[in-house]
Amino acid sequence: MSDIWQVPGFTEVDVLGVGGFGRVVLAKHQQSGRMVAIKYLLAEYLADPDIAAGFRREAWLLSGVRSPHVVRLFDFVETPQGAALVMEAVPGVSLRALLATENVLAPESALAILKGSLLGLADAHAAGVVHRDYKPGNVLVSREGQSKLVDFGLATLDGHNGLTAGSPSYMAPEQWAGQPGMPATDVYAATCVFYQCVTGHQPFEATTTDELRSLHQMAPVPLDAVPEELRPLIARGMAKDPAWRPSTADAFVAELETVARKAYGKDWEKRGWKRLAASAAALTALTPLALLTTAGTAAAPIGAGAGAVAAGVPATGTGAGATAVIVGKVIAVLVVVGALVTGGILVFNRQDDPPAPAALTVAIQTDSGRDQALPITYNLQYPQVSGGPDAAVRKRINDALRAPIDKRLKAIRDARSNPDWQQQFTEAGETPVARSTAHILLQTPSLLSVRYDHDLDSKVLWHTTWRFPETVTVDLGTGNPVGPQDMFRPEVLTAAGMKTLTDRIEPHTRNGFCELASVDEQGRKTTIDASDRVPARGHVPGASIGFTKAGAEFEILWYDLGCVTAAGKETVTVPYAEISDLLQPKFVTMLGTPTVSPSPASPASSSPAVSNTYTNPRFGFTTRVPQGYTAAPYSPDNGDGMTFTNTALDATLTVWGSNSGGQTAAAALADAAAAAEANGGRVTYRKDEGDHYSISGYQSDGKIFYERGFSGAGSTASLRWVYPRDHKSEMDTPVSTTVDSFRPGDLSQPH
Repeated sequence: MSDIWQVPGFTEVDVLGVGGFGRVVLAKHQQSGRMVAIKYLLAEYLADPDIAAGFRREAWLLSGVRSPHVVRLFDFVETPQGAALVMEAVPGVSLRALLATENVLAPESALAILKGSLLGLADAHAAGVVHRDYKPGNVLVSREGQSKLVDFGLATLDGHNGLTAGSPSYMAPEQWAGQPGMPATDVYAATCVFYQCVTGHQPFEATTTDELRSLHQMAPVPLDAVPEELRPLIARGMAKDPAWRPSTADAFVAELETVARKAYGKDWEKRGWKRLAASAAALTALTPLALLTTAGTAAAPIGAGAGAVAAGVPATGTGAGATAVIVGKVIAVLVVVGALVTGGILVFNRQDDPPAPAALTVAIQTDSGRDQALPITYNLQYPQVSGGPDAAVRKRINDALRAPIDKRLKAIRDARSNPDWQQQFTEAGETPVARSTAHILLQTPSLLSVRYDHDLDSKVLWHTTWRFPETVTVDLGTGNPVGPQDMFRPEVLTAAGMKTLTDRIEPHTRNGFCELASVDEQGRKTTIDASDRVPARGHVPGASIGFTKAGAEFEILWYDLGCVTAAGKETVTVPYAEISDLLQPKFVTMLGTPTVSPSPASPASSSPAVSNTYTNPRFGFTTRVPQGYTAAPYSPDNGDGMTFTNTALDATLTVWGSNSGGQTAAAALADAAAAAEANGGRVTYRKDEGDHYSISGYQSDGKIFYERGFSGAGSTASLRWVYPRDHKSEMDTPVSTTVDSFRPGDLSQPH
């Protein structure tokens, strides 16, 4: 790109930044007089076919993001001399510049910026886009009291890998590991920046990249420097396990507002923006963007659509470094997407037909008709997806979603043409009417769960077995249906595991599991185990399973489980809090439902209820966790875990795994007792229970402790409660419940 080349129809007003990859200018649209920001890019970055191919999809993603909290893209222009992005000019400054001046922001101001950023991320996530490079330099703070996101150059589809890149000081543990981006990845980065806003420094600082990686992946969040009211919020947002963070940015906004109102009053946001606006205005006055006070600011130039795409430029940026590289790559993509060739100039703008959206969308379709030869009338609904970058995956998804109604229609046609029933249909003069209604139970970026309610109007085929529900859950990443092996932990798909699952389901049924309808097995109750049926199908649930926001939905056909036919069917929903420990950790993450959702601390006068489950993704252990407990990562030597705290009760629950296997339970019990006594404590109970041990007593400070540990050849799993003896009566129930529900995971190997 030549320095003298300019986008036709615009007059440069001033330079906002210059760097090795190009320049950013403030310009006026000659026809409308509106001011815009234009980023020019060197032509060499458009010539690399790998860059163009790699970022084409990112341009598609960006085109789907429409938000008042994301800076808008108006036009893309390319000529043989170079390329440029024409964007909204925002009268404001980057958060990086604001922090360089202020160092520490008032909590209300930091919360206001975080909220605006999360809203922008939520809109991106709704379009299936993960930012992956949230940092202070990519957040604009305007004079009007608003924050906007810029630079989606590293964005990827939710659940897909992009470049292994980002800003190390704000990268989530899974990003360091090169795992696919997800909304929780952006939540982590935004929380890191929020930490910096309220403390004046980044949460983890190191002299080498390897050390910084280790801190983000293993070290507990240093909360001592954070205002006490904000510690639970930061602990949640920076949890090592993405399944423990708020699953979406908008879910985090709800938690943020609850904390902010409680700590700083109902007008916290107004006060926060008032303080920010004054600082942003003062800094903006020192930049060319001060001209926007009198000129047209951000209206689209000719060719710009009202819902334009996100892009942008920080007011104090230089155009150099990583940000400029990212912008360059985005521009490289836009060249090859949706362009028009006019007089040797390529132009991409929002009035052109945009590229097909990359995010999958779902619509209910209906297959209806009349089969005259039989005859049959049918009206069958099924979901169908469109969009997505992979046509083969999309086809597999749609084949899986269509399969239930194809199977249904075939069954009815076979019945209608059955010679044994032909006479009955003829005598009744009947045309069976088949109906299937499809309901979307749950849609996340990773999966889609659908229930089909099948019905049939027929006097001949009157039996209840012709009218039933069934569910299909599809992995949107692979396009394959999700089966029991994908849903449940291996130990659940056993006789003992099916008994546990039956016990979890039964309290939510109308009348419990019935007795088998068999003369020779009177008195024996049915179970959810399909291996008890004829023909046996192995130790898997004998019910169709769907998933909702509230829990797992079991479509139980009681007659299929061995009850009398008249028992009919029942839809039974088991809350995730009661079943998450039985599910594969990966599947829990796909559901987008945190395994535990802490609520504000309960008062000391009430006994905390136990209704949530924590699953450790590394070691695989699980336990129930009381409501009202805040979570913080716990990192023992060669291990990983979580500490849950209720400040009102002064109670803590710590669960952890460690790669220190090979020790018998008896030896581990002896070590635990010796450690307690060495620290001035007193052991009042100890028991070797074969594969695990239990020990309790009093610490040197007088608090009660209770510990249960499992030991295997490769690793260990442990649980420890500590609480004041004054609260023993209140703690008996949650302690018993968590201990009884503690499952160690696979201890045969290190993790």
